[in-house]
Amino acid sequence: MTVSMPSTTTVPGTPTGVTATAGSSLNSIIVNIGATTSGGSPITGYTVTSTPAGITASGTASPLTVSCPSSCSGYAFSVFASNVIGNSVPSAPVDVITTYNVIETFNEPDTQPNNSIFVGSFTFNATTGTVTNLRGTLSESMTGGLIGYPNDTMTWLPLSHQLSALPVSSGGTNGLLVTTFLLPVTTTFSTNTTFGGTDGWYPGSGFGLHFGYPGANPGNAYTRIFVNTSEPTAALTQAQIDRLAYADCTPGGMMGGTCMTGTTVAGYGTLGSMGGRPVSQTITKQ
Repeated sequence: MTVSMPSTTTVPGTPTGVTATAGSSLNSIIVNIGATTSGGSPITGYTVTSTPAGITASGTASPLTVSCPSSCSGYAFSVFASNVIGNSVPSAPVDVITTYNVIETFNEPDTQPNNSIFVGSFTFNATTGTVTNLRGTLSESMTGGLIGYPNDTMTWLPLSHQLSALPVSSGGTNGLLVTTFLLPVTTTFSTNTTFGGTDGWYPGSGFGLHFGYPGANPGNAYTRIFVNTSEPTAALTQAQIDRLAYADCTPGGMMGGTCMTGTTVAGYGTLGSMGGRPVSQTITKQ
């Protein structure tokens, strides 16, 4: 017996609310699909396609897991729905956008058990290889009592102004050195060349003296993280850890005109102002 479809039955509507985020492994993503009109006949499945072409996946319900040959970086993804009539118009390609948490620790030999610690988050676009919205809080290791993080009583500074994302290559790994500031400007260290000043914030510059020294101190602070653009959650090498840095030129981070800093000789030619140095960074998917 032939089953006839009502004359008003059509292919499904274009899927809406499509998003793509990182999956549980380097070569996978999760595609979520919002409301999709059926066209009058039940939707039988969804198909994900990539831009550039070459990656496809299909399933009967949202979300869909998409596997890539190696990495999904550099791809955007569209979805079309199907019913017995045919296929819908594909959705517009969406970038793979994921939010990550980051914890960064700088050992402070003179303020134990307190260290300088940054706890924050950022958004990574794996399609374009860009980081946005790096923000979080930085502890002031010269404040607080004798109980270290995470039960500490240190003062924590809000850093919410991402003002730099510098592409770098380390040991064959492409990444970004991303820096977020307390103030909406980068001016942190002295620019006076007599004091080793450069651009006003480069780690290790200006002898750690505050911007404008010996005049008024604007009181800026920052932290710098490393993001592996192929796999943000990958463990850092020592060379990558050496590129991490922080500076604290607020009242709680000052020793006279000198700011609290954390750097390594390998990364920036000098240890931090009180021997502070980066020792770890952990990035996890939210």
